[in-house]
Amino acid sequence: MKFTYNKKIDEKCWSRYDRFAMMHKNIWGRDLKGKGIIQVSRANFEIEVGDIIRAYKEIFKIRVFIKGYIVTTPYSMIDDDGVFSKNKSAVFYSIYNQPVWTVMAHEIFHIFFEKYTERDIPNYEESKEYFTVILNDIFGKNVSQGYPNHQNIRKQVFNKWRKTRSIDACISVL
Repeated sequence: MKFTYNKKIDEKCWSRYDRFAMMHKNIWGRDLKGKGIIQVSRANFEIEVGDIIRAYKEIFKIRVFIKGYIVTTPYSMIDDDGVFSKNKSAVFYSIYNQPVWTVMAHEIFHIFFEKYTERDIPNYEESKEYFTVILNDIFGKNVSQGYPNHQNIRKQVFNKWRKTRSIDACISVL
């Protein structure tokens, strides 16, 4: 997957981040800590995400197409403007987030989850974060710690996943 920098996309992500910060005052229990300002005029990199994609195709049984962009927001995110699109999806990778592999696993999971549910589940915005707990089982390590306010529901989702290995059974937890 190739990642490039685009100033307009970076500004769009900052605007979305600022709206979220104004509305919630925290990120589901985690403080909204600003990062230092970095001026980026041009950047690109490429990473191998084949193993991640193959793992998620087994869970979701769907195909997705993803573009990658580099952003300077404190957090990485997906193209999550509230409008569902079957074909369009993007990962916005924050230059502050490490390690890259873990961040990509988390964000790509969101894209598969969005395409699979078509955002038609209760409280989609937070629900997409609950389900990243499944990553810890898939990859056999702590890939996704989740947000403080989500820990109880993540435990329920994880327990259902361990018993059923079914994303639909996990969604029924909601």
